Amino acid sequence: MTTTIYNTDCIKGMADKLAENSVDLVVTSIPFGALFMYSGKNEDIGNNHDDAEFMDWSNFGLHMRFWTEQLLRVMKPGCNVCIHVQQLLKYKNQHGYMGRRDFRGAVINIMERGGFEWKGEVAIPKNPQAMAQRMNLHCLLFITGKKNARQLAMAMNDYVLIFQKPGECANPVPAIRDEKINPAGWLTTEDWIKWARGVWDDVHETDVLDGYRSARESDQEKHVCPLQLEVIRRCMLLYSNPGELVLDPFMGIGSVAFVAVQNKRNAVGFELKESYYQQCLANIAKAERDLLDDAPLLNLCKESEK
Repeated sequence: MTTTIYNTDCIKGMADKLAENSVDLVVTSIPFGALFMYSGKNEDIGNNHDDAEFMDWSNFGLHMRFWTEQLLRVMKPGCNVCIHVQQLLKYKNQHGYMGRRDFRGAVINIMERGGFEWKGEVAIPKNPQAMAQRMNLHCLLFITGKKNARQLAMAMNDYVLIFQKPGECANPVPAIRDEKINPAGWLTTEDWIKWARGVWDDVHETDVLDGYRSARESDQEKHVCPLQLEVIRRCMLLYSNPGELVLDPFMGIGSVAFVAVQNKRNAVGFELKESYYQQCLANIAKAERDLLDDAPLLNLCKESEK
C-alpha cells in the first residue's frame, strides 16, 4: 500500500499528478466559501467570495467548477465521490433575516453541472444543545422557546452527498460476505441494512483525529472540525475494494488517508496549508506504525510542493 500526500493546490495537483480515470473513490469535506479561514493563499477555495446562490455569480462557484472539471477527469467511470457538507446560516446583518443557506443544494447543482450523477445522501444529525452552546444560536436557545417558539429552527444536519461518474465500473465492490463470491468480505448483511438508512444517527461528533487544533497557525484561525472517522470508514467499505485508490482533494490533517491505511486502501491527497500538511504526515505515520505487524510492506510517500 502507498499513501502519497502533496503539499499543493488540489486543482493543479490533480492536473499534474493524477492520470485520467485513475481514482476509485473520493471521500472529502469541501471548503465553505467565505465562512472559515483555512489559509491566506489565493488558491484556497475557502477564501473566495460567495453569495446566496454560491454558483454563477460568485468566485466560489467559479472555483468549484474548475475543481469538478479535474475531478471528473481523474475519476474512473462508475465510481463514487462522497462529499461532506453542512447547511449554512443566514444572518440578519448580512442577509436581511436569520435563517438557512442551502449549501447542500448548491453543491448538488455544481456537481451535476460538472458531469456527475447524484446518487444519494445520508444525513448525520448533530446535538442541538451542544450546537446552541457552541455557536450561541438564538433559534435553539431555551429562552427563545419561552419568548416565541415560532423562532425555533431545528439544528442543522451534516450530509454526505454521493455522486458517481457516468459509465460502467470495471471492478464492482462485492463487499458483503458471501462464501461463493467474497468469503473475506469486509461488511456484513447487518452493516448493509444499517448503513442503507438515510440517517446515520450513531456517529459520535468527537470521533475525529487529534491534532487539528495544534495545526492551527493562530488563535484567530477558524476551521471546521475534521470529518468523523466512522463516516469515512463506512464510505470506504461501501464504495471501494482493498488495494484501490482513495483520493481526498482537501486532505486537512489526513483523516481519509488515516482510515485508508487502516483498511488497506491506497491513498492520495492534496493539502495546501503547510501546518495541516505536516500534521497529516504525522497522523499517517501513526497509522502506519499501528499496522506494521500486519503490513510490513506498507510504504508512505511524502512529497511536498511549494
